[in-house]
Amino acid sequence: MNFSEIQIVKRDGKQESFSIEKIKNAITKSFRASNLPDGEREMYDIAFAVATEIKTPKTSVEEIQDLVEKELMRRNPVVAKKYIIYREWRNIERHKKTQMKHIMDGIVSIEKNDVNLGNANMSAHTPAGQMMTFASEVTKDYAEKYLVNKEYAQAHKNGDIHIHDLDYYPTKTTTCLQYDLEELFEKGFRTKNGSIRTPQSIQSYATLATIVFQTNQNEQHGGQSIPAFDFFMAKGVLKTFRKHLRSNLLLLLQLDGNSVNEDWLKNQVEALVPGIELLSSQKGDLLACLNKQHSLISADHLEAVLKRSLESSRKDTHQAMEAFIHNLNTMHSRGGNQVVFSSINYGTDSSPEGRMVIRELLAATEEGLGNGEVPVFPIQIFKVKDGVSYSDEDYSLAMTDFDAALNGAFSFKSPNFDLLLSACRTTSVALFPNFMFLDTPFNKHEKWKADDPKRYLYETATMGCRTRVFENLHGEKSSVGRGNLSFTSMNLPRLAIEARMKAESLYPERDKQAIQQVSRELFLKSVSDLTKMIAEQLYDRYEYQRTALARQFPFMMNNNLWKGGELLEQNEEVGDIIRSGTLGIGFIGGHNAMVAIYGEGHAINKQAYQTLYDAILEMNKVVDEYKLKYNLNYSVLATPAEGLSGRFTKMDKKKYGVITGVNDKDYYVNSFHVDVKEHVNVAEKIKLEAPFHAITKGGHITYVELDGEAKKNIPVILKIVYLMHKENIGYGSINHPVDTCRKCGYKGVIYAECPLCKSENIVRMRRITGYLTGSLESWNSAKQAEEKDRVKHV
Repeated sequence: MNFSEIQIVKRDGKQESFSIEKIKNAITKSFRASNLPDGEREMYDIAFAVATEIKTPKTSVEEIQDLVEKELMRRNPVVAKKYIIYREWRNIERHKKTQMKHIMDGIVSIEKNDVNLGNANMSAHTPAGQMMTFASEVTKDYAEKYLVNKEYAQAHKNGDIHIHDLDYYPTKTTTCLQYDLEELFEKGFRTKNGSIRTPQSIQSYATLATIVFQTNQNEQHGGQSIPAFDFFMAKGVLKTFRKHLRSNLLLLLQLDGNSVNEDWLKNQVEALVPGIELLSSQKGDLLACLNKQHSLISADHLEAVLKRSLESSRKDTHQAMEAFIHNLNTMHSRGGNQVVFSSINYGTDSSPEGRMVIRELLAATEEGLGNGEVPVFPIQIFKVKDGVSYSDEDYSLAMTDFDAALNGAFSFKSPNFDLLLSACRTTSVALFPNFMFLDTPFNKHEKWKADDPKRYLYETATMGCRTRVFENLHGEKSSVGRGNLSFTSMNLPRLAIEARMKAESLYPERDKQAIQQVSRELFLKSVSDLTKMIAEQLYDRYEYQRTALARQFPFMMNNNLWKGGELLEQNEEVGDIIRSGTLGIGFIGGHNAMVAIYGEGHAINKQAYQTLYDAILEMNKVVDEYKLKYNLNYSVLATPAEGLSGRFTKMDKKKYGVITGVNDKDYYVNSFHVDVKEHVNVAEKIKLEAPFHAITKGGHITYVELDGEAKKNIPVILKIVYLMHKENIGYGSINHPVDTCRKCGYKGVIYAECPLCKSENIVRMRRITGYLTGSLESWNSAKQAEEKDRVKHV
């Protein structure tokens, strides 16, 4: 065949005329890479031999390269090996570029894919959202190639582990933080453009709390939390009350013809009014002070002024809480319309001021947003504490006549038990608050005292998604002023699949039980080994994070949000300041892993249950080992898998094929959770999952699914709280359908169409991992599939 007649079909489908010179150049490079002489005559001879093997007028680049390999192997295997390696490297690089272009094309065309729906809190189709997604995909690639140790990068790429928030790796930032708002408010704080004074009203307290949330969100890649919202806001209520009291007293005195020194009046109110509900003796002292300087004010007049001031304060507090919720659902903190991933913990401030904050917050949450929509943020967590917000005696009394209890007909032993009842009502309509149980043994703090005004420092708080920061090798055990540094999760189902396959290959003649026992041993060993690798990877990341400069996190460090940050100069590395944070070793797919070994999940197979429990104990053993090795706060985390839920599954299907009950769905079941399709009742699910909370101190959550409209059966919510408390759940939530018709606004359980207007345009509010989303449409495909499979725990 005449060489001039040959057309080469390139990889993009384009054609070009055959060139023997290109083949000769490629062969020459291979010889030079092997440090062998590359005489021009010999190079042409080889190229000519390759060309004569072409038998068709059209041939592809790949076919020509195959012929070059064949000819080089015949003449010089050393050179052939270099050529093959180079060719493979070029293919990998080309694939990466093609894959990246495919991802970018999907972002440009705003496809509904799992890249664009990776974060349910972001609108990836907006211009800013597209920019965030572009940046995320590029920086993941950069981190994987140039920053992460090759062993760990390969394990992540292969799907053995998942390094969370890899896109934020280059920034050196940490995951999340729980604020000490009291310190921040008392000192005031600085932003880029100026300083903020101590707030003087509940409205200012609430507004500044949202500003703190919004500002610091840009300095971390995870969420932000207020660990004692009621305690921190209480002073704002008192200041508001005093302000109203001064104004009302001033008016009363002036109407009586008195000339009043306003500074004097302010000082007297400050000194004699310690709270919004005064004792009789305190009212008498205030009355006596006023009557020393002015004409007589009657006790009835003072009572009326106090009552009016209290009601005005309540209204202001309600408006402040309403604005707080509205702001956190509308103030964007990042590109892609992302509102602040915010959480607030409350429930144990029994002061009248703190109680008012909780009461009005719950009321505002029930009212919802502008058209009554359920607020997505903040994630709310009610702290259940014996003798403060809960007692078995109060529970028993309330269940005798729940409606009467809810309406205030009973006097309870625990001062905030009535607020727990209100919280149950709010949960029945708004899915929040979730519930944190402070008397679960691992949540208790030996320093907690009921009369300590700062007892919140010794109360466990959580990020709403489930992250728990409490134990501390470098300071007081507390949630305040600390956060998670980073976390990485392991693919438990893969370890189980590999263990079962290896056991069957080693002992093909053994019976089922023997194979399961060998699989168990291999599985536990692999869990331990992989935990050690993750611990080293997290240490690598921590060492990298330590090199960040304080000026990279100006708000967080300058304002001492991360405790100790204020001690740093702008160009100092953060270093030891962040060592109070936690390093989380997570896992996903406990149920799927057990099916891989035993053919059944841990909810119904006792051996599977024990094996999964023992696997997490193995993780804890490694955590204890690495706490000693590096003197850092390692912890085991029940991973809140959103995007990861489907990533591991897809990779394992490709690697092992479809295995029934293991990877035949689009998702792996979260952490230690019972399979979402398992038909267990509420009490069974709580009892099955509770023991795992004690061995996942990096964070956990147990949820139960209710059917129907929960607001019609609020006592069930309280009963679930009782069961969680009894079984030593650390953190729990209650799911139930909350649907809204976009066309007419009808709310209730909606099936295919709205019962009023017949519209099928329905917003289906659901909990995705620990937080809510505005609609199921914003979830990735794996989480949508999981939600569809969730059964009700009746």
